Amino acid sequence: MQAVTNATVANDISTVNKALQTKLSQTEQLKNMLETCLAEVVSEIAELLSTRKRLEERGGKVADKIGVNSNRLQVRSGRPTREMTMDDVEKSLLKQQGLLGSFAERVNRAIAQARGLQGGVDKEIAALEAVRAKLEADLRDKLEALRVDEAVLSVPVDAGAEGTLSASFRRAADCTPKTPHSWVRSTEDNLRNAHHWLADSARLRKAILHAVANSRANEHDMSARLNENMMAKVAATRNLREDLQSQLERVRDEQARARAQRASLSAALEAKRGPLAQARERLAVRRARPCREAVNDEVEAALAREVAHLASITQQLSDKISAVDKEISALDASANQLTDNIRDKDEALRIDERMVMLDGRINVAQRPPSSVASFALSEMSAPRTQTLARIRELEASLGAARLEREGMESSLRQLKESIGSPAY
Repeated sequence: MQAVTNATVANDISTVNKALQTKLSQTEQLKNMLETCLAEVVSEIAELLSTRKRLEERGGKVADKIGVNSNRLQVRSGRPTREMTMDDVEKSLLKQQGLLGSFAERVNRAIAQARGLQGGVDKEIAALEAVRAKLEADLRDKLEALRVDEAVLSVPVDAGAEGTLSASFRRAADCTPKTPHSWVRSTEDNLRNAHHWLADSARLRKAILHAVANSRANEHDMSARLNENMMAKVAATRNLREDLQSQLERVRDEQARARAQRASLSAALEAKRGPLAQARERLAVRRARPCREAVNDEVEAALAREVAHLASITQQLSDKISAVDKEISALDASANQLTDNIRDKDEALRIDERMVMLDGRINVAQRPPSSVASFALSEMSAPRTQTLARIRELEASLGAARLEREGMESSLRQLKESIGSPAY
């Protein structure tokens, strides 16, 4: 009987030890899975924090660029009235302002809110922190379970030995034992939940990085086009200013020639006034002869022809002077208009160059501080086309005036030749 009892006890002890070994193996396996998953969660939280930091830094850079863009719009609003046009520069500034503002809003939403790029970063971090807390609690319980089961294995099983359990192996409070299936499922549920949030977080980070990359590419393209348009505008304004200055110099030359011609005509007219007055006086005196001596003879006819001839020449000179005065008036108006236009171009050029350098450049020739490529001249803007058309109109008008003046000079030479040596 004693032998049977001893055999039964030995069998029971062996069964318990095998069950403990199996349980220890299962618990160890679950513990390893929890540790691996917890490390992934901790790493993912760090990645999310790094992503949020990059987003915040990116948001700060975007805010700085919005400030530069706003300053450029404000500075450009000070251009002269005739230079205020919706050109390529203005369109690029407004388009870039909208793009930067939209991205800044998305960045703020992605950082702090549950909307935006597939969920907010802060929301994702909070969820992972909750997952981390559950995993850590489960891992602590698994470590404690391993310690307890290992302690159970270490309890002596000799018949004469009498073991005592430490107080640390007393459960603080009674609880309802789980079934082996629910025990495993509880940890598996924690792991599945953790993997779900890990995958969700990875998708969020991928979406954020994709959005940031797209935004940076779009912003780079916009900045490149804006820089090209600004530099093209500066070059076009400078070229227009030079064209206008050349045109003004030609008008000044025409003014000088026209005034010299007027002075010559005025001198010629003044030179004829005396002879005309003398001729009229001679004719009047001749007509004072007695009535019986009043004869339309050759002397009378010659005096009358002289007066008529000198009067005709004087009238022609007066007409020429009037025509030259009109030409001088037109040249003065053109010179004033060109001067005003040059002044506006100088002011517009000063403002455009100042606007270009708002991004930190020391001078206009320097490359922009970002990776924006150097500019290439774009197509001619509408204001430049209009200005060049106006220049062509002025040149045509001046050409016609020059031909008219040359015709008058030719007529004047013929008149001078005809009266240079009077036969009387």
